[in-house]
Amino acid sequence: MTSKERMLAAFSGKEKDYVPCSIYFNNALRVEGYNLSDPEDRVRCYLDLGTEPVIDIALPDFGTWPDVRTRVWTEEVEGEKYPVIFKEYITPEGILRQGVRRTHDWPYGDDIPFPGNDHCASNNYEPLVKGPEDIKAFKYLWYPPSTDDIEKVKKQNRRLFDIADRYQVLTRATVGQGLAVLMFCMGAENFVLFAMDYPEEFAMLAEYEHEMTQERMRIADYYDIDLFKRFGGYEQTNFFSPSIYRDVVSPFARREVAKAREFKRPMYYRVVTGMKPLLCDIAEIGFDIVEGFEPELSNCSNLDVMEGLSDISAIWTGVSSPVCLASDNEDSTRKAVRDAMEVFQGKRFVLGVTNSIRQHFNWKNTLALVDEWKKLTQK
Repeated sequence: MTSKERMLAAFSGKEKDYVPCSIYFNNALRVEGYNLSDPEDRVRCYLDLGTEPVIDIALPDFGTWPDVRTRVWTEEVEGEKYPVIFKEYITPEGILRQGVRRTHDWPYGDDIPFPGNDHCASNNYEPLVKGPEDIKAFKYLWYPPSTDDIEKVKKQNRRLFDIADRYQVLTRATVGQGLAVLMFCMGAENFVLFAMDYPEEFAMLAEYEHEMTQERMRIADYYDIDLFKRFGGYEQTNFFSPSIYRDVVSPFARREVAKAREFKRPMYYRVVTGMKPLLCDIAEIGFDIVEGFEPELSNCSNLDVMEGLSDISAIWTGVSSPVCLASDNEDSTRKAVRDAMEVFQGKRFVLGVTNSIRQHFNWKNTLALVDEWKKLTQK
């Protein structure tokens, strides 16, 4: 079987030659003999290890509506260690303003990207959305890419598609980031408080991302992406109560899963911690695959995940990256591999790690993970 065939068989429950192992490297990781910043060398490293690569394909960015104007400037703010970048969006229905601290590792120069990422959330100074009065203006920040932009990005991805075809490996696109988008714009504290103080308006904000997720699915289908991803790491109970998840996340996620099935693409959900009280809810949504599920640094074991989800979804997890791969003892990594393989035996399962493999981890443990998996699969 090819790598792509093996992974798709594991996700769907079809017959495969062995249980695949698919791990992933942090962008800052360095491995001797490979240039991991080069996509083909990165794939070659995975395949040389015997593991299954997945190639991430970028989708075109969304812009603001044509009649929105922006203004960006930087200020030295009293009491702040770092200068603060401010960005205003002047829309037909109001002005939105966001501020972030320009720390030494800020990667975006004199600008603030929208919707942003963890850099924006962790360096938040002033949230983009402050109250219900900002809802109407927020919708003007979501404008689908043009046909020309879609074609341009497709051409930019040509080499990645060629590599995927040559090595017969899966392609993946992040079609949705769920509530994470709101945290990027608002910072974690404002994000959580807004959800509690203004639940209806919070759901309205989330619906904009949901609508764009469906648009990204259409583009990903046009690009012929193999795997649709929805990020869920910031919508679990380490941020919100189960009721917010059920009222806001579940309805949109169910529609997204249904839309992915219209496109005949598997949809997978990425989480890490805070998910145990939501296992039944995640099962009801019906994702084709769930990935992540930290078994050591949360109170949700692999057995909990298996019992709660494996009759509904394929499971892609098993080994705690920060606990096992960062340790000085490879025996704990080998034991984690054995435990995961035993728990998920006979299920739709791909052995994986809970977070990216990082430069400060003990590389010998990654090699031990792969070696133990090979022993158990007689690969």
